[in-house]
Amino acid sequence: MSNLSRPCLTFLRPARVATVVLALATISSAHATLLVYEGFNGYTLGALAGQTPNTNTIGLDRTVGYYDGPALFRTANYTLQSSSLSFAGLQTSGGSLNFSAGTNVIGADIDIATPFTGTLWSSYLVRLSTKSTGLSGDGATIRIGTTPSDSSTTNHFNSWADSRSSSTNVAVGYGSTGTNGTGTLALNTTYIVINRFTNVGNASGGTATLWALTVAQYNTFRLNGGDEAALGGTTVTATASNTLTGTFVFSSTQAVGIVTVNDAGAYDELRFGSTLADVTPIPEPATSAALLGLACGLVLAARRRLHRNRRD
Repeated sequence: MSNLSRPCLTFLRPARVATVVLALATISSAHATLLVYEGFNGYTLGALAGQTPNTNTIGLDRTVGYYDGPALFRTANYTLQSSSLSFAGLQTSGGSLNFSAGTNVIGADIDIATPFTGTLWSSYLVRLSTKSTGLSGDGATIRIGTTPSDSSTTNHFNSWADSRSSSTNVAVGYGSTGTNGTGTLALNTTYIVINRFTNVGNASGGTATLWALTVAQYNTFRLNGGDEAALGGTTVTATASNTLTGTFVFSSTQAVGIVTVNDAGAYDELRFGSTLADVTPIPEPATSAALLGLACGLVLAARRRLHRNRRD
């Protein structure tokens, strides 16, 4: 048997094999508490407004339909699609939410047993097809608030894939106002946006942090262990941070709000949880095998380069 026909892990020294195995074991770690999940799966295709969260969701009130903001906002521009935003390394389900250019606001009530306190994590997939010209007030936001109203000052835990200011960078806000970050999301590229909100429910307030990663960056984060240290040490496309004093809550008195102004694209796989693992769940077994194949491919490529260098 030639060297290149051996299983890829035989190319690695024992310590490196252990590193890969540990990374994959970390990917398989148990989740703590997934508070809210919306994969936009199992709905009637077409307008989301008026449809109630279904049994595929977690932590949303299934007796109240998705509702509009003030009448001037055109939530008919939020439409459900049968295909999901695929993202290797992340567990996904069918369906996604498309949004077209215009001023669009929609929301769904949260339904969890007790108010959450501590560090809140969230993530979602986003793919922008067109962006505004950078006018103040334009952008794309997922947030928490007492209503989905665009004019509400009660919104908090804001995550902007496209900041609602003259900047087109990402932004994040612990409260209703945010801080622009470094980095802009490219058009027609799917990203995972991961957010961390510390000290939720405490009057002293906390810090919001955002990371936006491509598929390749996300898989590197996974292979590096998939934990907070790996997230902090992985190269990302964009990041932002914001600190604020005050009590901001995540409870059944709140709603998940989605706001887009003059951007077009799609959202998918919206999650809120108590740990990073909650909001970055492992894929189905076939996709996990693909992730292992990615690691093997990198090893094989390095091996081939080594052979070429020796021949030269």
